[in-house]
Amino acid sequence: MEYKNNRLSLDGVFFEDISSKHSTPTYVYSRDEILSNINSYNTNIESGDLVCFSVKSSNNLHILKLISSQGLGFDVVSGGELNKVLYVNADTNKIVFSGVGKTKKDLTYAIKNNIKSINVESLSELKLISKIVNELNTPVNIALRLNPEIKSKTHHYLETGSSESKFGIAKSDFAKCIKIIKNQNKINLKGLAFHIGSEIKDFSYFEKAINFMLDQIKSLNVDKPIEFLDVGGGLAIKYFDKDKTLSIEEFVKKVRKLVPNDINLIFEPGKSIIGNAGYLLSKVLYKKKNILIIDAGMNDHIRTPLYEAKHNILPVRKQRKSRNKFTVAGPICESADYFDKKFPYNLSEGEFIVIGSSGAYGFSMSSNYNARLKPPEVLILNKKMKLIRRRETFDDLISEEIGLE
Repeated sequence: MEYKNNRLSLDGVFFEDISSKHSTPTYVYSRDEILSNINSYNTNIESGDLVCFSVKSSNNLHILKLISSQGLGFDVVSGGELNKVLYVNADTNKIVFSGVGKTKKDLTYAIKNNIKSINVESLSELKLISKIVNELNTPVNIALRLNPEIKSKTHHYLETGSSESKFGIAKSDFAKCIKIIKNQNKINLKGLAFHIGSEIKDFSYFEKAINFMLDQIKSLNVDKPIEFLDVGGGLAIKYFDKDKTLSIEEFVKKVRKLVPNDINLIFEPGKSIIGNAGYLLSKVLYKKKNILIIDAGMNDHIRTPLYEAKHNILPVRKQRKSRNKFTVAGPICESADYFDKKFPYNLSEGEFIVIGSSGAYGFSMSSNYNARLKPPEVLILNKKMKLIRRRETFDDLISEEIGLE
């Protein structure tokens, strides 16, 4: 993204031209940035390792197809996400299924599709899997996702590896899980898994978790050695140039250095692939005092009110920073509906802004709150814009509501 003749552009396409064709608010993605981030993983992993894109971060079919074409697999957390990646003909041997609330229907579907691994997150889930494979008379490959009980330095809503977290199998249940596996010849334990959270900047938390998992691997008393360790995702990205984060290359090399070569690795990146490749284009509707009301709201992009996230916001027309600070707020009837309270540009009504680092957990967490219609998604490739999701219509909004007479 850069200014050309004072007009903000992405990969050769001006945001003003995107707004003219698709209106606002609109999500915009850079294919080149997505491919660059994927390449950073692919060129640094070993031959037996696997990168599984976290579908919860961004689930547009066009983006999933692009990612699959680069040899990546997928990390899914619901039956719907599994359906989506199968719809784009993803390699079933590159799909891992995580999530604490898998239903019997979800698990049955995954087992029938013979995916690489169901990452089991509780003793009760494992018991249900044992029951299903007996009913189907079909084997299943699993990994046990353990809770390393490590508190990482991130927003408390983004923490998934502490002792209070709902995620993963408790240490006290690990031996019980192994006993079930030993007594069930249709369950193949292929690996162990963990995930400590999102927006992790300090590698020491990963190191503690990995060392904990390696200790569990050494203590395993099973017939066959495990094949892989799934280290989850959570690598932080840069929202501002000043942010200090690990590069993808540094992260992968540090992980690989800790893990013996006879154990393959699975990475589950989401934000580090799609986060900085996506933008939310919006228009200033009204200006009052020091408040700019834009047409994108927390229903379109909830990260700021939910996670207290800070995104870099730029005017589409380049201008000098003002001495005054402005609040960039959305149109939703909630006081939490804002994007920035220290915006340094004095914009006028009708001008456009771009909210950066919005590719992950932007559209995928959007909703119809206030009966607002979801925005379109546009992919920039070869200096052209491609519509990959049309703007939602009122007919779409009410299509599931039946029986009105």
